[in-house]
Amino acid sequence: MSTLEKTINLLNALPENQIETIYSFVQFLNSQQTTERPAGTESLDDIFDNIVGTVPDTGKSLEEYREERIRERYEVVN
Repeated sequence: MSTLEKTINLLNALPENQIETIYSFVQFLNSQQTTERPAGTESLDDIFDNIVGTVPDTGKSLEEYREERIRERYEVVN
């Protein structure tokens, strides 16, 4: 018999208010769980989804963006 099955058998003998207390505690324990993924396991799709929308889509081509950045950086100001 698994631990879960043993626990269920014990819970069947308890009054409802004590079961609610146990349930609240188990929810708390569950909320404290953190699932850490090893570094470098994030897929390219996940990374892309995280950065989509950070650069506004103005309809410019990559070449237009490049020229704009070069102009901003090296433009002579009087």
